[in-house]
Amino acid sequence: MHSQVEPPELTDDEIRRAGSAILDGRFRDEFGSDVHQISFVEEMDSLAEPKLAFLYKLWLDKADPQTGLHNRADFDMLSMLPAVGNIMILDVLRNGFDARYRLYGTEISDSSSKDWTGHTVSEMNRATRHELALMYRAVYLAVCESNRPIYSEHLAPVWLSGKIWRRVVLPVSYGGDVCEQFIVGNIPVSSVPTDTGRKDGLL
Repeated sequence: MHSQVEPPELTDDEIRRAGSAILDGRFRDEFGSDVHQISFVEEMDSLAEPKLAFLYKLWLDKADPQTGLHNRADFDMLSMLPAVGNIMILDVLRNGFDARYRLYGTEISDSSSKDWTGHTVSEMNRATRHELALMYRAVYLAVCESNRPIYSEHLAPVWLSGKIWRRVVLPVSYGGDVCEQFIVGNIPVSSVPTDTGRKDGLL
């Protein structure tokens, strides 16, 4: 009887390299064919999912007119209500190399069969052994370092067959200019889209 080998823990160097590839527009060099899209969001119309477009518009509307920064205090659950079941909120850890789920939306947990509230992204990666762990970590790091929203689209793990995850990751702070939380819209869809509607910001 053979024991199952644990996958190696991602190193900061691996996450840094993959995050830099995203920022440089080379995401396909780092991730496999299951990742269909990673792009900076420049226009609301570039987001095909209405809930993601709603969250991005809210993020734009809440920008400080003087600094362009986004204060987490301006995003209460009432303001995000139209998308609340598909929202994750994560606290940034280790300057973006990890994050902890403060909120894991009910529609997301129903589709993924687990509520990860209170756990870190690294803990989720170790538990699920998902091959796209590096992509998750790299996208969060790229958003943290650029302070810009990123859209991604990828196949779900094999045990969630037939689903595509469409996500937008929005950076917010607690009044400063450093990303301290992510507000993430996450939508499971049943098939690969034929047209993502991307107009610009393609990486």
